[in-house]
Amino acid sequence: MQMKQCQSGHFYDASKFSECPYCASPSGAPDRAPQPQRGSTVAIVEPEKKESSMRTVAVMEQQVGFDPVVGWLVCVEGAEKGKSFALHADNNFIGRDPKMDVCLKGDPTVSAFNHAIVSYDSRDGIFYFSAADGRSIVRYNGKAHFGTTPLSAYDDLEIGSTKLAFMPFCGEKFKWM
Repeated sequence: MQMKQCQSGHFYDASKFSECPYCASPSGAPDRAPQPQRGSTVAIVEPEKKESSMRTVAVMEQQVGFDPVVGWLVCVEGAEKGKSFALHADNNFIGRDPKMDVCLKGDPTVSAFNHAIVSYDSRDGIFYFSAADGRSIVRYNGKAHFGTTPLSAYDDLEIGSTKLAFMPFCGEKFKWM
């Protein structure tokens, strides 16, 4: 694969196309768009803009048409007490910054970016909890946690001064795809 960027900013495979297929095609779509593989990410092209939105989406979102909820985290202790956070397939990054999938903005003991991660593997139907780049130790069911572990309903996750309860929606009994 030989990736090249045209003057308009589009990326394309120069081994397949002699010129940018987005700029050359009247519709703005490539003549031979590659099909995404499960687990891969693709650039989204908005028809009215005819350019990449630079947002990476999961294949599930592309196939279903939206990013469906697969479970929730519910804050049971801390500044966000009573608030729920919807989880989507693949990685859900937890931090204090509004750009995080789960934003714990009221807890200054939570790192701004990627303090921890809750993941849903849609192929196997399993949720996981992982420590990430946070300054403080995360806890899983009350114990210090440094790796990745499968999650079950009602598991407790402590991130900074915030305690979250995990509630799955997808799993053995239900899957979106």
